[in-house]
Amino acid sequence: AEVFAEKGYEKAGVAEIARRAGVTTGAIYSRYSGKAELLLDAVDHHVSHDIEQLLRAEHPGESATDVLASLGSHLLDDLPTGSGLFLEAIVAGRRDPELAAAIRRRVEDEDARLAKLFDEATTDGLVDPDLDRLAIVRLAHALGFGMTLTRAMGLELPETGAWTTVIDRVIAAVAVPDLESLEQNPHDTDPETAQPTGAPQ
Repeated sequence: AEVFAEKGYEKAGVAEIARRAGVTTGAIYSRYSGKAELLLDAVDHHVSHDIEQLLRAEHPGESATDVLASLGSHLLDDLPTGSGLFLEAIVAGRRDPELAAAIRRRVEDEDARLAKLFDEATTDGLVDPDLDRLAIVRLAHALGFGMTLTRAMGLELPETGAWTTVIDRVIAAVAVPDLESLEQNPHDTDPETAQPTGAPQ
C-alpha cells in the first residue's frame, strides 16, 4: 500500500514491495497473479477499512442522518492511505478492464451500505421518501470522490465549522418537508404545486 501510494501504480515494483514486506518476490507471485491483483488486495484492505470505519456509527443509538452528517464532516480528515490507492486503482483500471470491474464492484458494495442508511433514515421519517435513493447515493459518492480529488490536488480546504454548516444544510434539504413551516412562510414553496407561493400557475 505504501509503495503504490508513493510511486503510483506504473512505477511501483513488485521487488520493492517484497523488500518492504520482508518476503521474496517468489512468495508474492505464489499468491498474486500480478501487480494488478496486488493493488486490488491493497485497495480491499485499506479502502474498505476506511469506509467501514466511517459508515460505522461512532456512538450507539445515532440516527441515520447523524451518521451521514458524521460522514460529511470526515471528508476534511487527513487523506488516508486508502484514498491514494483508490485513485491509483481508478487510473490503472482505465487500462485494465478486469481491475476496473473489480473496483466498480467494491464501489457498488459501498453503494449498498449508503442505500441502507438512506432506507433507515426514510423509515425513521427523517428523509423525504419521494427522493430517489440512487440519486442520493450518487450525490454522497460525488461529494466523497470530489473531496478525495480536492485533497490529492492540494487545493485549499474550508474551515471545519463552515464545512459542517454546509453539510448540515445539504442533509436538511433531503429531510421530510415541514409543511406547517412552508405554509407560514410565503417565500417558500407551495407543497401542493411545488411552486413558490404566489407564483403564476
